[in-house]
Amino acid sequence: MNNDVINILTMAKVIQTAVAPVFLITGIAATLGVLSNRLARITDRARQLERKLKISIDEDFNKSLATELRALLKRSRCIHIAFSMSVLSALLVCAVVMLLFLSHIQSINLGVTIASCFVAAMALLICGFMSLLGEVFLATRSMRRGMIFADIDSND
Repeated sequence: MNNDVINILTMAKVIQTAVAPVFLITGIAATLGVLSNRLARITDRARQLERKLKISIDEDFNKSLATELRALLKRSRCIHIAFSMSVLSALLVCAVVMLLFLSHIQSINLGVTIASCFVAAMALLICGFMSLLGEVFLATRSMRRGMIFADIDSND
């Protein structure tokens, strides 16, 4: 078989191997969209509470607003961590794709480097999802507290 044909066939195999990480990047991009939306909602709510805090003179009301603002700050930190880890994960997956091609083109054995990048990408993605889960727990807890306080207020 012609050497050019063999190179084309091996390049086709490299492309096939690189397709799976590209789908992973697409999934991470969807996750980043979710995280962006959650952060935008947190930011909008915080701005709304800050406006109320500026015009309110009721001490008890201001304390409840400050408590909710602190909860929103915790949630935004979780989202920030999740976002950062997800982006780093996507960058490492991109590096995996790039290293696959470089390994083939330069005929260098980068198997350990590629595997290390992929494992690190997965670890970052796991941590990002754990941080997102933490933010969801915080949001749920804040919502339940709000419902409890609403029940107390309605019983008065």
